[in-house]
Amino acid sequence: MDAKARNCLLQHREALEKDIKTSYIMDYMISDGVLTVSEEEKVKNEPTRQQKAAMLIKMILKKDNYCYISFYKALLQEGYKDLAALLHGGIPVLSSSNGKDSLVGVTSYVKTVLCEGGVPQRPVVFVTRKKLVHAIRQKLLKLDGEPGWVTIYGMAGCGKSVLAAEAVRDHTLLEGCFPGGVHWLSVGKQDKSGLLMKLQNLCTRLDQDESFSQRLPLNIEEAKDRLRILMLRKHPRSLLILDDVWDPWVLKAFDNQCQILLTTRDRSVTDSVMGPKYVIPVESGLGKEKGLEILSLFVNMKKADLPEQAHSIIKECKVVECCHWRIRTDLLHKWNQS
Repeated sequence: MDAKARNCLLQHREALEKDIKTSYIMDYMISDGVLTVSEEEKVKNEPTRQQKAAMLIKMILKKDNYCYISFYKALLQEGYKDLAALLHGGIPVLSSSNGKDSLVGVTSYVKTVLCEGGVPQRPVVFVTRKKLVHAIRQKLLKLDGEPGWVTIYGMAGCGKSVLAAEAVRDHTLLEGCFPGGVHWLSVGKQDKSGLLMKLQNLCTRLDQDESFSQRLPLNIEEAKDRLRILMLRKHPRSLLILDDVWDPWVLKAFDNQCQILLTTRDRSVTDSVMGPKYVIPVESGLGKEKGLEILSLFVNMKKADLPEQAHSIIKECKVVECCHWRIRTDLLHKWNQS
């Protein structure tokens, strides 16, 4: 959803939640193909009219421009002309080139979901690794809504985090497999107190309205239970991404029936956890062609226009990852010397 449309909906959220009755509005949106029957049931399960409206608007905020327009039209049809007028200024302009946002790749829906989940943006200099990204997505599809682990492993600086973020930057994958969202947690090397703090922060993010508890979990076991309940009840069918896991014992805190994508240097970190496990190895080298592509992006030249010494620069710098700052520094230093 466009930022303008999203902001308009957020601005008038309270008025909408207070006044609308959801049943006929949802019928219109389902017939429009922007809302599913299962989503309708989720709204109907809310105990009060206002909570039903709040759940519907929460869903709309996670969808695309077409859902916003359908909601606007439903308001008009059901006689909420004053409320529709509030949303009129946020109506997005749709591209006429293909009629509808592409369901593959980076749509406004994808940007919203990943931004809310804390997934890092693409690095300034970004080189695609299509085969690896495709392999990761295929493993994620194998989870098929069930708990399990997908592990991306390789040496430091080989691009694991960039690959993990890129793998979930896809509309079809998110909407079909992880409609509950994506939640990114940078783990790193931790002791028990550090892990508890990470878990507390994650639980706070997942329970922003404090509907489950107003108190932070006091120990790792309590945090593990809190996370399990939050993922099951508030964020079903969502993906948890654990970036840069060092130690197997850390994963025990997340071994609670979740769908998890993780990056690590150690393939064996998942040996002691339960559930299906899939692994994707990442080699440390990108190859000469990818190295030249990176260099061309750094110096703002076409790859075909790079001078002959570019090949020796790539070999000397041992290019391994498109956003590694040491490699970038070495590349630019060698380039400026040449």
